[in-house]
Amino acid sequence: MTAAELKDFSEAADHVVIDVRQGRSFTEGHMPGALSAPYRQQGWSIPVANWIKQQGRDLAIAIFADNAIVANAASEGLRAQGVTVAAIFDGGTAAWQAAGFPTVSVKAITVDELAKCLDDWTVIDVREPYELRSGVVPGAKAIPLGHLEREAPELPKDKRYAVICASGNRSQSAASYLAEEGFHVANVVGGMSLWIGGGHPVDR
Repeated sequence: MTAAELKDFSEAADHVVIDVRQGRSFTEGHMPGALSAPYRQQGWSIPVANWIKQQGRDLAIAIFADNAIVANAASEGLRAQGVTVAAIFDGGTAAWQAAGFPTVSVKAITVDELAKCLDDWTVIDVREPYELRSGVVPGAKAIPLGHLEREAPELPKDKRYAVICASGNRSQSAASYLAEEGFHVANVVGGMSLWIGGGHPVDR
C-alpha cells in the first residue's frame, strides 16, 4: 500500500489504522487518526484483537509500521486471532511525509513532572472502569478510550490535559486524538504503572 492509498483508506468509514511502532516513534510523529499499539513478540495480538472485536462493528484494519518484518508479524498475529488485516504500510513516517502528508506529534510528560505541577493539568484516565480499582491520580477524570470521541466535545479547550492509562500506550492514542481536535494535551509516559511505582498519591 502506498501513502496515498493509506490516506484514502484511513478516511473511509469504519477503517482503522494501527501504528505498531514503539511509543517514542509514535509520539514524535504519526499519521493523523492512527491508533498506537506498539508491537511486541509476546502477548500483543490478543488484547489488540479483543479491542477490535469489542467495537461492535466490522472494522477494516491497516497496519502502519516502519519495516516489513514487524508489519507482517503484527498482521499475522491479528489474523491468528480471527482479525482480518486489509492492508499494510511499512514505510513509516519517512515515506508518509515524503508523499507530502502531515504528521501529528504529542508532548510527552513523565510521572514526576506531572506530580510536580499536578494543579496545572486536568488528568484524563482512559483505562477501563475495572482498572480504576488499583487507584487513580487524584482529581483525574475517567473517560474510557472507547468513549473519548463521544465525550471530547464536552471538554473545555482552555485547559491543559494530561492523558494517562496503565502503561502509556492507550493514552498515546487518546492524546493524539485530542491533539488533532485542537486540545492542549500531553501523554503521561509509563502511565499508572510508573505513577504508582514512583510512590505518587492515588485515590481509591
